[in-house]
Amino acid sequence: MKDIIEKIKELKKTLGDSVVIPAHHYQKIEIVRLSDFVGDSYKLAVDCSNTESEFIVFCGVRFMAEGAQLLAKKYQKIIMPDLDAGCPLADMIDSQIAEKLYRKISKSCKREIIPIVYINSYSNMKSFCGQKDGSVCTSSNAGKIIEYYLSQDKAVFFSPDYNLGINTARQLKIPSDKIVKIENDLTIEPGKDLKDIRLFIWDGFCYVHKVFTTDDISKLRERYPGINIIVHPECDEEVVNSSDISGSTQKIYQTIKDSPQGSIWGVGTELNFVSRIAEDFKDKKIIPLRNSPCKDMEKINLTNLVQSLSSILDYKTGKGKLKFEVKVHEDFQLPARKALKKMIEISKG
Repeated sequence: MKDIIEKIKELKKTLGDSVVIPAHHYQKIEIVRLSDFVGDSYKLAVDCSNTESEFIVFCGVRFMAEGAQLLAKKYQKIIMPDLDAGCPLADMIDSQIAEKLYRKISKSCKREIIPIVYINSYSNMKSFCGQKDGSVCTSSNAGKIIEYYLSQDKAVFFSPDYNLGINTARQLKIPSDKIVKIENDLTIEPGKDLKDIRLFIWDGFCYVHKVFTTDDISKLRERYPGINIIVHPECDEEVVNSSDISGSTQKIYQTIKDSPQGSIWGVGTELNFVSRIAEDFKDKKIIPLRNSPCKDMEKINLTNLVQSLSSILDYKTGKGKLKFEVKVHEDFQLPARKALKKMIEISKG
């Protein structure tokens, strides 16, 4: 491992300012240590849009790299060490399904329906939202984005993560009789009058966060009196309600960073991230609710990172073609970019 790390450092030095390496919080610690900046989906989207480097070697999953490509400047190229690093949550809905459902619920609801898609989605879904004057959101700004449209007396179609949708709805105090769950077969929750619904939520989920239970929390509380429980809002509603704090990946990191020395934390989110928090803050006790790694994030490794950087060097010196480039279909680019920029506009506003 030491030799390959030194090779990556050498390539970074040779390539200089032409290359920047962003890494998502869920990446393994050795990847994070070699990155130029790290963050959750929202932070990386903004940071990547602000960089001037010609090549962005994105260490994360594909929907994140697509987001970087959508916000990139014309001369920039997005490289992803493993193009097969996907997201099962993002796979749970596409623009064709969303369009069919949108037409169906629009016929029954008296309000204009605005689609909001979680950033954990592919470009065709972001494009769908842009075409309908909707927005992307992240776990850190979902409440603000949803509230923005509800305040205009519009209804929201939220996808693909049901848990983030319902936990945000509870935070916003949207009445239960104004919320509808939509199953993956397009079955709409029975017994609800769709005419006055404010929030339609797609029934997708993140397998990493779906495994945590209230029993996991109870066991940690019994073992460590005074423990603080913090979880991601992609967890089930009862898990979020049983925790002390819920929040985005960035919020989890910052909250634990700012906590008192000697504090004890039970953390309900991706395992590699929890392990790195424990490594970064050794003055605190950090315990995962249970081991739940993201297998797709783990597809990014030192070997394919060095291959990516070597490909860039070969390309720049005329010795070979550029490999591992992420390209969003041109039909999706403008409306998807519109939805991403709408998110940033609302968040900053």
